[in-house]
Amino acid sequence: MTERPFQVGVVVSPHPHTRLHLNTLEALPNVEAIHLCALAGEDASALGGTLAKAASTTTDLATLLARPEVDALLVCVRNDLCPGVLEAAVAAGKPALFEKPGARNAADLERVAALASERHLTLGAMLQWRGHPIIQEVRAAALAGALGTVMAVEGRMVTSQVRYRDPGHWLFRRATAGSGILSWLGIHYLDALCFLLDDTVAEVTAIVGKRNPEPIDVEDTACLALRFAGGVLGTYHAGYELVGGAAGYVGPSYDTFLALRGTQGYARLPLSDGNAYTLVSEAPGWAAGGRREHRSEFPASTAYGGLAGAEFVSQFLEAARAGQPALCPIGAVIHMLRVIEAALESSVTGRLVRVGA
Repeated sequence: MTERPFQVGVVVSPHPHTRLHLNTLEALPNVEAIHLCALAGEDASALGGTLAKAASTTTDLATLLARPEVDALLVCVRNDLCPGVLEAAVAAGKPALFEKPGARNAADLERVAALASERHLTLGAMLQWRGHPIIQEVRAAALAGALGTVMAVEGRMVTSQVRYRDPGHWLFRRATAGSGILSWLGIHYLDALCFLLDDTVAEVTAIVGKRNPEPIDVEDTACLALRFAGGVLGTYHAGYELVGGAAGYVGPSYDTFLALRGTQGYARLPLSDGNAYTLVSEAPGWAAGGRREHRSEFPASTAYGGLAGAEFVSQFLEAARAGQPALCPIGAVIHMLRVIEAALESSVTGRLVRVGA
């Protein structure tokens, strides 16, 4: 890690994760100052007044971007606002880590990615499961051959119903969000499956719908069948379907699960049940381990996503300073948006859709 601490510009609009990201930066020892820019009616002075590391506040993005001391940005704004903020950041030469999905559609982020590539700037997305030790360990085992040839994967991300989450929120409006459960929460675990396999999705068949009774105009339930570029088949289910749990966006209920199944082994990751996984392998070099039940206990942290979430942000800052790719580069979230767009198209047409076609 570099010795010189970071000064981070934080660009926010009203968003469920703003406070969580600020908590992360407050907790990181290598961040010495936070420069806050509040847009679209967010209260800059109120947020800034709660920060021990607050160095400046503004409601003008250009003012923040003109600060030479700002090393990088953390962008947490509405999906429809994010591409414009990122384009301005790139023009100012500032690397940026942004809240997923970062846009309403893939095309808007593709333009940003092209501009960043021309300037050799690091842009990353907040798909933090890539940095979680459980995901990292299973990925390493799978890529090392513990499962043999992976045949199929399975995933689900089911969470609290829409009525617990303010149905009038911008997240449930197509004009501001682009899509629903798939781009807000489903994207995390779709990306995790790609990361675990070190692969991309090539084809999608899907049925999506609005099953909650509240009047929203984005999908709240989705069932996808996937074919990855390397031939692996998969299923994925996402939905706002659970009763109970805390209202709002901190502490809702989850039922989340991932699995990889290969010719010589399988892995199960019941992510909503804690930091644990099961690995069973008959592969050479792995068979002696038998059935492995692995559970981890991590130190407490106030950061978003715990200590692993803090390390994810720290890794981005170090990568940005070194001109290296983020753990979740902008291209990964562009791919996720293409997968989601293919799923939505498939649901309308009833056909299998090639991703990006």
